[in-house]
Amino acid sequence: MHDLNPVVVYSAALVIPVTAPVIPDGAVAVYLNRVVHVGTRSWVLKALNEGPLRSKRIVEKHWDGVLLPGLVNAHTHLQYTGMASVGEKNYNSFQEWSDAFDEIYDDDSIEKPWKEWAYDGARQLVKYGTTAAADITTDLEAAGALYSQRMHGITYLEVMGWENDNWHASGPEWLRDLLAQASQEDEAAEIGISPHAPYSLDSAPLLDLPDIARSLGMRLHIHLGETPSESASEIDGDDSHANDLYSPVSRSWRSHHWDSYPQLKSSGEHVSSIQFVDQLGSLGPDIHIAHGVYANAEDRRILRQRGVGVALCPRSNRITCTQKDAPVAQYLREGNLVSVGTDSLSSSPSLDVLDDVSMLYDLAREQGYTGHDLSHRLIRMMTLGGAEVMGLNIGPKRIGQINAGALADFAFLDVPVDLSSNEAYEHTLERIVREGSGTNRATVISGRVAYNNDAFEMED
Repeated sequence: MHDLNPVVVYSAALVIPVTAPVIPDGAVAVYLNRVVHVGTRSWVLKALNEGPLRSKRIVEKHWDGVLLPGLVNAHTHLQYTGMASVGEKNYNSFQEWSDAFDEIYDDDSIEKPWKEWAYDGARQLVKYGTTAAADITTDLEAAGALYSQRMHGITYLEVMGWENDNWHASGPEWLRDLLAQASQEDEAAEIGISPHAPYSLDSAPLLDLPDIARSLGMRLHIHLGETPSESASEIDGDDSHANDLYSPVSRSWRSHHWDSYPQLKSSGEHVSSIQFVDQLGSLGPDIHIAHGVYANAEDRRILRQRGVGVALCPRSNRITCTQKDAPVAQYLREGNLVSVGTDSLSSSPSLDVLDDVSMLYDLAREQGYTGHDLSHRLIRMMTLGGAEVMGLNIGPKRIGQINAGALADFAFLDVPVDLSSNEAYEHTLERIVREGSGTNRATVISGRVAYNNDAFEMED
């Protein structure tokens, strides 16, 4: 009779723990849903035979490629998986893309099975080696997407379209009802709150939503610095004030009450959306932003100072016509916490994080990043970086890393491993980030094989 709970050893030509040096001919021992050991294959087997699990049956599954932590998609909207037709077109402005999106979203004559679309999106994530995501949900019926695949991450309930008067009249009560409904969903993952953006919410909700989330111990996620209207300058590339430290003395706009960010901008003040939201006290280490395209030197400093991570979505920025790319090289050089997101299929060709990673590599080089560590940095961004921006990098629920006690989330990439020299090793890492899209062959979530495309044999 088979042991119902054997120790499973996943061995591979190259194991990338992220929180430790890479391991040629490495292995990871998993018992139930957690990592027990990680090291060379010979050491892991020896440790098992001599340790407290020595009486357990050992099942080995070998992969002749790369084993790394499950990928983390730090920004997506899975409910829009069925709106891929919007993302397949070309647009001349962000507003033009937004209008095309709204044309479908607001048309009641078009059937929109949000739950089915969201669940399909989650299945696609798992196929691509993603085991956790920051999923923004606008319609509550789609909130169970991550749980449907037993994925990790946070489902952020989106709040948008509220003006100050309406918010004061009924906003907090509406939100409490929404959160109560979400908590009753049997298939809901961890819940967070997503104030949509400073151009779709007035100041009152932007001020209140972080307070509400923090009082409930919830995390936050916001679109910020995505559109040209959110720049500190009306002239693209004009960073004449970019190095001015954020001071309450030198800039008079802080002494006024502004009903909204658009009102502030219409007054002629050169203030970025990042600076505006920061003035409201909305930023902090419990929030991460999506896009961060329009972020000058002072904006990036503010994000670092507040402990705010950024989910970069380069392919989405091209499709939605944000008119420029995020300052990838500057984020890397200056030490901002960065991660990778695909956004939704309504603004991206696929839900494969590695497609965006490849583009980020090219953007970093084009923008002048010359560091030899670029591949290493990108591997961290798509794993531990994504976990960190959601606060899932520490504690018993930690992901994005392979170490003892961490949740057993893995991706198995079909990338040739060449360790014949230092140069060959670096080339292997470069192939992962530049050519890794579409190469995932198996996905393990909490020790369970969630996807297996002939990577290894399964027990009956």
